[in-house]
Amino acid sequence: MGSYMRKTICLTPSVLNEAKALERFFKHHSWVDEILVVDSGSTDDTEEICKKYGRRIIKCPLAANHNKRSAFVVPQVKSDWVFFIDPDEFISDELKKEIEGVLNDESNPYQAFEIKRVNFFMNAPLRRGGWSGYGLKFFRRDSVSFPEDAFHEKPVIKGKVGRLKNEVFHYSNPNIHWMLEKFNYISEFDDKEYFNRYGLLTDRKLKLLLVSRPFKNFWKCYIKKKGYKEGLTGFIYAATIWAFDVIRICKYAEKYLVKNPYITPADKLPDPWECRKAES
Repeated sequence: MGSYMRKTICLTPSVLNEAKALERFFKHHSWVDEILVVDSGSTDDTEEICKKYGRRIIKCPLAANHNKRSAFVVPQVKSDWVFFIDPDEFISDELKKEIEGVLNDESNPYQAFEIKRVNFFMNAPLRRGGWSGYGLKFFRRDSVSFPEDAFHEKPVIKGKVGRLKNEVFHYSNPNIHWMLEKFNYISEFDDKEYFNRYGLLTDRKLKLLLVSRPFKNFWKCYIKKKGYKEGLTGFIYAATIWAFDVIRICKYAEKYLVKNPYITPADKLPDPWECRKAES
């Protein structure tokens, strides 16, 4: 009877002009078997950095349907397990040990694992009110599918789902300027979700939505999830979440209620990641 061979793992960061971030990402995750970089049309040194570190890169246009993108990426992976991750996310040493345990466990009954992600804001971890929490990011390549139309990928797993204890650190928002640039970009793709949820707006529905939804998310972020325990940073973050909700609801009204003819098409939007590259 032969000995059990350790399973392999692939990380799949999606990038757009993230050459500087990739250099740090590759160094930190040098222990993984495979990194498949999903590039959305970078014009910086992304491809050269991938070649320097011997990592594969594939081209896939950035679109509002991330499920379609994910369904395209997974079949390109050669490893047994896939870990969806961003170039500004870093697997902690403790989580690395857990993952290695999974890869070496012949009797592992799970086809996927939820992973806890801790978001950082202004260089501080927000473990409570910063929307940190568990997400389904780590799964067997042959046990996952992405059948729905969704901005954020929604994997469907064939089999049991487990949960690992340790964390991925997500350095997503180094400052408020970067956070608002990113939110401004993301909100351009929220109108379809809002239309499916709320339908065509009326003046009255818009006013009720503007009063209720931002307050509800501020309450959830700052009170329910105890963001107040994270001091002034937690309060500022909750306030920006409130502001983001106001902005994207107003954008929804701009498109469906006011019908502003001067809305910028999605393919003409400026790169919001540009402001962060200068600080990398």
